[in-house]
Amino acid sequence: MSQGKTPPFGGDNDTLGNETLHRLLFENSLDGFMLTAPDGRILDANPAASRIFGRTREELLREGREGLIDSSDPRLPGLIAQRRQTGRAHGELSARRKDGAVFPVEFSSVVFTTPEGEPRTCLIIRDISERKAAEAERENLIGELRDTLGRVKRLSGLLPMCAACRKIRDERDVWHDLESYIRTHTEADFSHGICPDCRRQLYPETIRD
Repeated sequence: MSQGKTPPFGGDNDTLGNETLHRLLFENSLDGFMLTAPDGRILDANPAASRIFGRTREELLREGREGLIDSSDPRLPGLIAQRRQTGRAHGELSARRKDGAVFPVEFSSVVFTTPEGEPRTCLIIRDISERKAAEAERENLIGELRDTLGRVKRLSGLLPMCAACRKIRDERDVWHDLESYIRTHTEADFSHGICPDCRRQLYPETIRD
């Protein structure tokens, strides 16, 4: 480890093997890892954190929490209070990339003390933009399906129909013309023609041998 660089997770030179392992995990994780102070200062950040936020390690350290997390997110004060009370917090927040774009992240944060007695925070961050987009698309599809089903009316069960005039009786014992009943209770409509049998009966002169 380079001289003067704060070891993540509070390691020291007496545990070089563990420190090296921690550094390898820190550098190669797919999730963003940051070593921070409870006041929001960032002391170290891995390459994944740089990729997620679109900033170099030096920029992350300079920005601190205030420059990376959307301070207007109403969930932020509660999560900070939760970590202060319990020593840990887990949830979702809105983060900000270098170009100003706001995006959703899932994070876990744990407070610990280094062998030197310094309070530190381990922060793990995951970009959940794709997951949120997929969830939004699913919700939109569900909403569209509900709207479609709400517009579709179906006839079910037995319909009381007059055997002579073909009118249909509704639940209030009112008789309706078949066409008007179908139009009211379904999305169907009618076009009119005449079938061959009726044509022979009503207009025999139009039938050619």
